[in-house]
Amino acid sequence: MSLIIKRLIVVLAVGFSAILTGCGSGGGGAVSYPIPALSSINSTATASGSANTTFIVYGRGFNTLSAASPVSGYSVDFRDQTTGNVIGSASWLAGGWHDTYIKAIVPNTLTVGTTYNVTVTTPGGVMTSSASFLVTQEVSFNPSTLAWSKTSALPVAMQGFPTVVAPLAGGTYIYTLGGNIGLSGYGGAMTSNVADVNFNQLNMTTSASGNAGSLVNTSWTKTTALPALRGFSAGAIATSFNSLVPAAANGFVYVLGGLDASGTAQNTVYYAQINSDGTVGTWNTTTSLPQPLFGHAVAIFHGRLYVAGGNDASGTPTKTVYSAVIEVDGTLGFWSTYTALPTAVAYHQLVTAGGVLYILGGTSSAGVNPTSSTQSAASSKTVYYNLINIVDGTLAASWMTNSNSMIKNDEKHTAVAVGANILVSGGLFGATGSTSFQTGEEYYAAVNADGSLGSFNGATGSNTINSVSGTTFFNHSVAFFADAVGKPHVLILGGQDILGSVMNADVWYQQ
Repeated sequence: MSLIIKRLIVVLAVGFSAILTGCGSGGGGAVSYPIPALSSINSTATASGSANTTFIVYGRGFNTLSAASPVSGYSVDFRDQTTGNVIGSASWLAGGWHDTYIKAIVPNTLTVGTTYNVTVTTPGGVMTSSASFLVTQEVSFNPSTLAWSKTSALPVAMQGFPTVVAPLAGGTYIYTLGGNIGLSGYGGAMTSNVADVNFNQLNMTTSASGNAGSLVNTSWTKTTALPALRGFSAGAIATSFNSLVPAAANGFVYVLGGLDASGTAQNTVYYAQINSDGTVGTWNTTTSLPQPLFGHAVAIFHGRLYVAGGNDASGTPTKTVYSAVIEVDGTLGFWSTYTALPTAVAYHQLVTAGGVLYILGGTSSAGVNPTSSTQSAASSKTVYYNLINIVDGTLAASWMTNSNSMIKNDEKHTAVAVGANILVSGGLFGATGSTSFQTGEEYYAAVNADGSLGSFNGATGSNTINSVSGTTFFNHSVAFFADAVGKPHVLILGGQDILGSVMNADVWYQQ
C-alpha cells in the first residue's frame, strides 16, 4: 500500500472519529448544530392568529426536543420589524418541537393589529430569514345575541352559488360566483345556471352606528364572468393568510365543479387572480377534480384545498375526500384521495376550525334535484369530524361521529366557523321525509378542545333572520369576516323561500 493511500486512510479515520465524537451525547466533544431555516408559518405567506392560539412553524434544522418550553438555547421569537428586538416569545408543549416543524402558541403580550417578524433560535444560531405574523383580535361570538339587518340586494334572485371574501389593501370585498335561477318545480331548473361574478365592498367600520358588517355600495358590480355556466359548484379563495400565495398577488378565487348549461356535472376547476381594485382577472383552468361533482363542499387549511362528498355525474352522493396543494402562482397541484367519509353525502356543509374538518348534515339520497324544496328521505343531522395532520395535510385513518348531532335533519343549509362556534343557518330542516322547515333557523355548537362539537342550541326570537324577514330559506350562501377589532360578521345571501315558493335576492348581515 502506498504512503499516500495510508495517509488518506488515517485522515478519513480521524475525521470520522471527530464526527462521531461531536454528535455523541457523552463523547466529550462539542455538538455541531445546523443553523435553523424557516420555510413558512402555517404554510402561508402571511401568517396570522390571536393570542393563545396554536401556529405551526415549518422549516429544517430545528432539532428535536421532548421537553416543553422553556429550554435553554431554543426559542421562537416575535421581533419588531424595524429594530429586530424580541417583543415576545412563543411557548410550546412537550413533544411540540421537531426538527422540521414547531407547534407553538402565540404569546399574549403582543399588540393586536401589529405584524411581527418571527425567527427560530437554536444552539446553532438565529435563522437569517424570518416570516411575518399579524396578531389579530380574538373573535368573540355570542350566537344568542344575533341582530340581523338587510343590506344591498343581489343583482338577481338566485341560489346554489358560493360566496368568498377577499381582504385587500384597499378594502375587503365579497364575491358571488355563478349560481342558479331555476325555481323549484320548474322543468328546466337544473339547467338554469349562470356565469355571472358579482362583487361588493364590506363595511369594516367598528362603529355600531356605521352599519358594521353591511355592504358599502347600494348595488353590486359585475366583473369577469366565468368561462361557462355553473350552478351548485363549490368556491374558495386563496390569500396570503391561508396559503403561500404572496400578498402582492391579492389572492386567487376558485370555482370547482358544478352543473353546466345542460345540467351536467363537471370536474373543471376555474381560477382567477383578484386585482387590487377588487375586480377579477382572466379565468383559467387548473388541475381538474378527479370526477365530476355538484352539491359538494370545499374548505382551505394551511395551503390546501379539501373537497368532500357531493353528487357524481349520475346524481348519486359520494363519500370521497380529495385534497390539493395551492401553489404560489394560484394553480393547484395533483389531487390526493384522503380518508373517505363514513357515508356518501351531498348538499351538506364542510367547515374547518382549528385544524379539524367537520361534515354537517346533508343527504345520502340519490337523484335529488338540487332545486327541489322537498326534504329528501335520507336527510341527516349527523356530524362527522377528522383531524388534519399538521405536517403533511393528510387525515386520520377514520372519521369520528360527533356525539352531539344537529337539532334536526338538515340539507341545503349553510355552516360557518365563527370564533369558537359553528353556526348553521336555514336549509330543508325537519323530520325525515318532511317538508317542514326550521322556524328558528340559526343554531350553533361550540368547538371543544379535543375537536368535537358541543350540544347544538337554537337562536330564537329576534336572533333569527326569519323573525325579521319571514323568509324560510334554503340553497342560500354564507360569508364571514371579522372587522378591525375582531368583531365577527356573518352574511346570508339569496336562496329560495320554501313557504313563499320564490327566489330571493336578499342579503342579510349580522351586526
